[in-house]
Amino acid sequence: MVTESCCNLSDICVFTMPSLTAHLLHLDESALKAATQHPFLEAAATKSLETERLQAWLAQDRLYALAYTNFMGALLAKVPIPTGSDRETSLEGRAADLFIDCLVNIRTESKMFEETAAAEGWLDDICNAQPNRHTRAYQDLFAGAAAPQKPLIVGLTVLWATEECYLRAWKHAKSKMDLSLKAKDKDVMQRTFIPNWTSPEFEAFVRKIGALVNKFGSERSAEDGWEWEECETAWRQVLWLEESFWPSIKTDKKVTFE
Repeated sequence: MVTESCCNLSDICVFTMPSLTAHLLHLDESALKAATQHPFLEAAATKSLETERLQAWLAQDRLYALAYTNFMGALLAKVPIPTGSDRETSLEGRAADLFIDCLVNIRTESKMFEETAAAEGWLDDICNAQPNRHTRAYQDLFAGAAAPQKPLIVGLTVLWATEECYLRAWKHAKSKMDLSLKAKDKDVMQRTFIPNWTSPEFEAFVRKIGALVNKFGSERSAEDGWEWEECETAWRQVLWLEESFWPSIKTDKKVTFE
């Protein structure tokens, strides 16, 4: 979609292309809401989660993080790293640095999962879990987005989409928290996980990814071209997977690793 604005002083029309991320965010707002305002998040924010459901989520999110590590490595391998004096400012140089930062961050996050599980006495349960069908679908999505024949913009879009959804989801959870709770009254979700994914540092990192997606989207691909269409497809896949990834909140007591 091209938007038009006219200057009152000169009557010259200026055409501006919307950013790729803004375009994607408005593609299916109901799906975005479903992906980021799931009942699991409110339960997580209000100490309403059964331990088994919390463990189910943590086990799968750890496996997701390990798949994400491979995804970042595959994307980094696709980037022709510049060697000139403009290495750090070139799009390829910025992308390479971003993927390296992602690898460092996900290593820290994986350790957080395992250290938290160990502190709660869940480490064996978490580490012995097998990927359920939604986690396997994420593994497949990552592998496809990083495939040699895929343009880098698709992999970048998947990266941004997962992080953007996670930021929005946990900010939604935080909005449901009782912020007056003292530290001793908080559970592991309120104490560790919600603050981690609503921090100013994490939000700044997500915005950094989005800015690079928009740069690639405007300089290396044409709006309404096939690469944008590929990004739209990837975005819709992420929304579907994000909604499906959250464990269901039901009255039954049985939780399975599907």
